[in-house]
Amino acid sequence: MLKRFFVPALPMLVLCCLLLLPHVASAELVAGVHLGYGRTNYSQVLGQKGVTNTEWSTGLSAKYDHNDLLFTALYQTSLGLKDFDTSRHLGHVGVSYRFLEEDVLTVYGGLGYQLVSTRFETPQVDDGECHNLLGHGFAGQVVVNIDVSEEFKTTAMIAANPWTRWSHTYNNKNTEANIDSGNAFIYRLEVMYDFSEELGAHLSVLGNTYSVPSFSRDGLPNGETKSSSTSVNLGVTRRF
Repeated sequence: MLKRFFVPALPMLVLCCLLLLPHVASAELVAGVHLGYGRTNYSQVLGQKGVTNTEWSTGLSAKYDHNDLLFTALYQTSLGLKDFDTSRHLGHVGVSYRFLEEDVLTVYGGLGYQLVSTRFETPQVDDGECHNLLGHGFAGQVVVNIDVSEEFKTTAMIAANPWTRWSHTYNNKNTEANIDSGNAFIYRLEVMYDFSEELGAHLSVLGNTYSVPSFSRDGLPNGETKSSSTSVNLGVTRRF
């Protein structure tokens, strides 16, 4: 139980640090934490009939503007509800170049690195055997900022990795599966409101999809795994 809730507690620790750290004059670095609730749909799991489940999540995010460059980072961890023992981890870091700025609209395009991890250890999948799928790789990304007012801002981010490299672990042992490249996509729509020079609130919708091709494990075939998830998140931000 302690292990299950250790990682989700990390953003709460970061939240305390954000509120207690002294203010720095530069406002180019914005960091935030959030809590979320959402749903994940597995249309297929290792070739078996898919399942759908609700989950709660916690996450961290940060962005830093430097001249024409925008550095971004995002991490989210999710736990299944209703006795559905699964967990997901989603991470993305990237750097983008500002190629369009007109009035309140700013558009960035660049490259990032993406990490997606899913663990199953529940009777709904392979009679409760423990499976882990890990995907990673470079992803193209687009970020669009719209400054509605001085306090009110919106951001949209899309990152796509059509050649995600996947690995599989079964009962804590690496399999010798040679998995072909799959795909993974992330999108995030965010609304931010600054209620002071330092602190603000943000509401976001975060989603991702991925596909793991069929592969062989211990001479036995494992079918394709497909997943899509969406969560609604609410959190606080601080400028440094």
